[in-house]
Amino acid sequence: MKKLLTFLITLGLCGGTVKAEDNLNPEDVGIILSVALDSSKILNDPQFLKSKIDISIKVNLVEKSIIQDRIRFFKTKGIKRLSYYLDRGKKYIPVIKEIFKRYNIPDELIFLPIIESHFNIKARSPAGAAGLWQFMPQTARMYGLTINKWIDERYDVEKSTIAAALYLRDLYGIFDDWTLALASYNTGEGVIIRKINKYGGLNFWDIDEYLSRETRNYVPNFLASVAVIREILEKEHFDYSHSEFEILKVKKPVSLRYIASLIGVPVSYLKQLNPHLKKGVTPPYEGEYNIYIPNGYKETVKAALEKSPIEKYPAFVEYTVKRGDSLSKIAKKFGTTVSYLRKINNLEKTVIVAGSVLKVPSYIEAYPDYYDKVVDLSEDIIYTPKGIIYKIKRGDTLGKIARKFRVSVSALKRWNNIKGYIYPNQRIVIYKRVKYRNIGKSTVVKRNISYLKRKVKKRKPTFRYIFYRVKKGDSLLKISRKFDVSVKEIKKWNKLNSNIIRIGQKLTIIKRVNDG
Repeated sequence: MKKLLTFLITLGLCGGTVKAEDNLNPEDVGIILSVALDSSKILNDPQFLKSKIDISIKVNLVEKSIIQDRIRFFKTKGIKRLSYYLDRGKKYIPVIKEIFKRYNIPDELIFLPIIESHFNIKARSPAGAAGLWQFMPQTARMYGLTINKWIDERYDVEKSTIAAALYLRDLYGIFDDWTLALASYNTGEGVIIRKINKYGGLNFWDIDEYLSRETRNYVPNFLASVAVIREILEKEHFDYSHSEFEILKVKKPVSLRYIASLIGVPVSYLKQLNPHLKKGVTPPYEGEYNIYIPNGYKETVKAALEKSPIEKYPAFVEYTVKRGDSLSKIAKKFGTTVSYLRKINNLEKTVIVAGSVLKVPSYIEAYPDYYDKVVDLSEDIIYTPKGIIYKIKRGDTLGKIARKFRVSVSALKRWNNIKGYIYPNQRIVIYKRVKYRNIGKSTVVKRNISYLKRKVKKRKPTFRYIFYRVKKGDSLLKISRKFDVSVKEIKKWNKLNSNIIRIGQKLTIIKRVNDG
C-alpha cells in the first residue's frame, strides 16, 4: 500500500507537485487507475459524465462502458497530470498528425505517446526503450532509425514518428484490428498471435484477460485518455497545423554550436530541440540528418550554410592489417609515427596480426566549428545486412562474445576460422540475421506481413479460461461449486492426481462462453 501511495503522489493524483521529468511504468498507471476507480465516489454519480465523446476505433457497449469508467477518472483525479503531459506534447502533435495522415493511421493514435512516454522526448525505460514512441534498439533499426555513438534517431521527432507509423501500419496489416495492433505495440505481435491461436478471439476484448496486467489496461487507458484529450484540445481551439519548430535537412557534418552562432540563439536551446544528436553534431558519415530549429529561421540557416566554407578536421579511420604489414610500414603509409599508432590503438607491443583493425590518422570535411577533438570514425559494433561485425576488446573471450550476441562458441569459431586465440582489435563476423545498419544510409526492413497474417487463427472464442488462485480454506469441491463445474473436470484440466491443493496454487477453469 505504501508503494501504491508513492505511485499516486508521483503521478500527481493525490495533490502532489508535478515533476519536470518522469519515468513511470505503464503497469503502474494500470494499478493506480484500478484503485482510484474502485475508491472514487464521484464515479457512482450517473449524471457526472454528460459530455458525449466519440471513439472512432470501434468498440461495443460493454467495452465502451469500461472505457467510460476511465474517462471519468481522467476528467477528475487524473486531469492535472493528463493536462501536464498534453502541454508537453503540444509542440509535437502537429508533426505527428501530418505524418500519420500521410500513412493513413487513425487520428486517435496521434496521442499514443501520452501513454508510451508521457510525451517526454527524452524518456528511457529500464529495459532500454527510448523516445516518444519507446522503441527498443532492434525494432528502431528495423524501421530505418540510426543508432550509434553519434546519433540516436529514436529521439528524432520526425524520423521516429515515421518509424512508428510504419510499425503501426504493419501491426494493423497482421490483425486487421486497431485494438489488437495497440496491444501488440505494447507487448509484441508474437504474444498476441499466440494468445489468439490458443484461446480464440476476434479482437482485443476477447483475449484481454489472458494478457499481462500492463497490456490489459493499456488499450482502455489509451482510448479513455484520447477521448479526454480531444475534448480538451477542442475547447482550446488547438491549431493542429502550427508547429513551434522547423526541420532543417543537412548532408554535410555540422555542429549545433555553429547553427546557434548563425541565428543568435543559445546552443543549450538547440540541444534541447535536438536530443538525438548525442555529441551536439550531426554524424560524420554519409546520410541526411535532421536539425530542429526555432520557427522562422530555416531559410536563414540554409542560405548561411550555402555560403559557409567547408573545412578539414583530423579523424581516425580504420585500417585492416594485411599479411606482411608492420607498424612502421603502416605509419609511413599514413604519414605518422609508430609511437602515435601505439598510443591511439592502446598497443602494449609493436607486434600486430593480419586481420586485426587499427585506427589510423585521416580527415573529414565539415562546416566551421564542427568538433574540438579528433573525429573517431571507428565503431566497435557494425550492423550490416550480411551480419554483425564485432571488434574484440581487451578482456573479451569467445564465451563472453557468444553470450552477448546469443550464439554458440562453436559457431563463432566456424564463421571466423578461429583455431587458436583471439586478440584485441581483431574483427569477427557474427552471421546473425540483421537487415539494418548503424552507420551509413539506414533502410526500412521489409517485413513479411502476409506470412504473419496467415499465422493468426482468428475465431470466435468457444471457451473462456479462468485462472484461479487457491485461497485459504479452499477445496476442489468448493471451487467446483463456485464455478459450476465438476471436481473431475478441474483435476483433468490441471493434471491433478489427487484432491490436494496448496494455497497460492493457480488452477485453470474452462467454461463455455455462453455459460457466463
